[in-house]
Amino acid sequence: MKIRFDSPKERHPTQDNGLEVLYAPGKRLAFRLRWYLILLLIMLPALWLAGRYGLDMIRVEAPALVHLPTLEIRARQAGRVQAIEVKAGDHVEVGSPLVQMDNPEWDLRLAVLDGAQASTTPPRAGNLGEQNRAVLQSLVARAGQRVSEVRRLLGQGAATRGELLEAQNAMDSRQAELLAFERSLAGGIGAASESERYARQQAAERQWLAGQMANLNISAPRAGRVAEVIAAEGENVGPGTPLLRLEQDGPPQLWIYLDPKDVEHAQPGSALQVRMPDGSWVKAQVASTAESANPLPTDLRKPFSSPTRGLLVPVVFNEPLPAEWRIDSLPVRVRFGDQHLRLFGMAF
Repeated sequence: MKIRFDSPKERHPTQDNGLEVLYAPGKRLAFRLRWYLILLLIMLPALWLAGRYGLDMIRVEAPALVHLPTLEIRARQAGRVQAIEVKAGDHVEVGSPLVQMDNPEWDLRLAVLDGAQASTTPPRAGNLGEQNRAVLQSLVARAGQRVSEVRRLLGQGAATRGELLEAQNAMDSRQAELLAFERSLAGGIGAASESERYARQQAAERQWLAGQMANLNISAPRAGRVAEVIAAEGENVGPGTPLLRLEQDGPPQLWIYLDPKDVEHAQPGSALQVRMPDGSWVKAQVASTAESANPLPTDLRKPFSSPTRGLLVPVVFNEPLPAEWRIDSLPVRVRFGDQHLRLFGMAF
């Protein structure tokens, strides 16, 4: 439909069939403005899409996440979490106690060793030696009887030479064990030396257990803020089980998910600006080239867009990030310096 505004009424808006109409000019103007408004509303979506497309053509934007250097504290040994000295949000210094742990099995073994140390009756090494000798001699005698029996059966054709050889090998092994035992006794290991060796073994075991128990407790290796407490008091954990996460007091980093078609911006030193959630802008620059392409996190995807992968580009801030924005995985958007705008001397 073509709208025309050159009708006779438009040429003579104050007359209607020869009569003078006083309100005709205002009515004609309202009629024209109404059609202009309708046209504007019809064209508004197309203008918005054209503007967005034009902006995308002259500037490069990408989603990003603030990344704080995080250290995961894990259990060194198997044990039970006795006490957690911190909670999420606490600031700790180097050496501050974080987790107190114990091991019931080691506690029981230490109690047994302490009781054995208090006892004044050492093990009777002489009786044990005689018992070992009697057992070994009995095994040698039975092995000899087995050899004699196999020889008799071989003479009757009821056994093979392989069975006889196996029986002789078994007897030789038993005799070697008895000979090794006799040599150990002949080497001067008497009841007193056995008792001293037993005491030394207990002392070494006690010292080892005490060191392991002290090593169970965990202190802060670096200064920072406790981001998350994973374990709970009374929980049994194994070696390497995560106990808590510690955010270190280092400069934060930014991970940009850059569209692969804009890879020319992923060069070390490339300038960009970061739009914080409150609308402020912070300057930053690319730290190194992208080394991997990762799927876009769900909260960074645009509405009605299919899952895509972006080049993971590390970025560092030019200035210290305000404390209120030192939040791990904080979603932000970045904007790179545009070459087209720079040609016209415009800032982005």
